[in-house]
Amino acid sequence: MTAKTIWRRLSVAVAAWVMLFPVAGMRLWSADEPKAVLEEGQFKIVVNGSEIGSERFSIASLGESASSVSTLEFRNPSNRNQKVKMESKLEMGMKFLPKDYLLTSDVDGKKGQIHAEFSSHQVMFDLSGSGTGQRSGLLLGEEYTVLDTNFFHHFIFLTRLFDSGGREKSRRFEVIIPQEQDNGTVTLTDRGNEPLSIKGKKTEARRILVDSGSVQINLWVDRGGTLQKIDVPSKGIEVLRVK
Repeated sequence: MTAKTIWRRLSVAVAAWVMLFPVAGMRLWSADEPKAVLEEGQFKIVVNGSEIGSERFSIASLGESASSVSTLEFRNPSNRNQKVKMESKLEMGMKFLPKDYLLTSDVDGKKGQIHAEFSSHQVMFDLSGSGTGQRSGLLLGEEYTVLDTNFFHHFIFLTRLFDSGGREKSRRFEVIIPQEQDNGTVTLTDRGNEPLSIKGKKTEARRILVDSGSVQINLWVDRGGTLQKIDVPSKGIEVLRVK
């Protein structure tokens, strides 16, 4: 997948083939392992000035390893009568290298599942729903992370990978998009501190530019390292941290 097409689906409008079912609970970390830091949050999703839904997520982090679960609920902005519910769970090792990913969804009662299993330099996708199944795979590089369509909390892992590079102002990353069964490359660049209003209070946050070659995405990270805002100007999408 080329950089010019990687974000062609970065829109909260979901294609008709995306199918899900409710996901069971996920163990974020076992009790006998070193204690992980648990982060819970919620994003509000706004498209062209109108709020259309939200994403709730939980992340258990231990160094550069993490596990996450999330629930995304919204109305399709191109068809406000269409309700969409998507749930994800992601397990990653060191440097946020994915091990296993499960996506389930319900689009007006149409259910299905995408499962991605990662091994050395490759990923296998299994899709199911409506009585059908499909299997495909991709060859991958040494380092990569998941950045799936519509799941905005995945940008948190991308910003942490970027910050792990020390003083570098710009870095490139390979990303995997399970809903596309594809991969691509994005470049992150530190644009410095800018004023940002958070819950009515003005503060300074660092703006990180994500560039796919065709779409640019702005990420604002506060002094505590929390991703507070995501902005996709060309799509009219604004995602705000509310919890």
